[in-house]
Amino acid sequence: MKFLDTFEAMKQKRETQRLNLFITPNLQTWLLCFPPGDSQALHSHPADRTYYVITGRGIMKGLDETHELTPGKLISIPAHEYYEASNPHNDETLVLLGNSHKPTKEDLAKVRGMRLELDKATGKELVYEHAGGRDAGKTGTLVE
Repeated sequence: MKFLDTFEAMKQKRETQRLNLFITPNLQTWLLCFPPGDSQALHSHPADRTYYVITGRGIMKGLDETHELTPGKLISIPAHEYYEASNPHNDETLVLLGNSHKPTKEDLAKVRGMRLELDKATGKELVYEHAGGRDAGKTGTLVE
């Protein structure tokens, strides 16, 4: 058994990168922090994800829906569904607790990577071999 105080872990975060809390062969748990004005690119993953709002306010958008994020809200995002989170507010950091299971081999083969982003200029998909997108500091491969 492992124990972690998420409020203490949040104090270490200063920018929008994901802070991994627990990673096992089958499950990942992390904090995702959005300072005021920050946002993600529209993207998807090959495994289901959940996000629980710990602090702050924000917006979670899908291709056809938008939801307000406030403390205590929980959102579930199915595998392969496009979404983006943002913090358009100026008063505090949005902090999400994220969870995801390990994607199946079939899911990985379907999308050719761990994360897909939609290129805003062309509408084409960018494939990332890792789950962190821009946070991982690597570029994606354009899918024709």
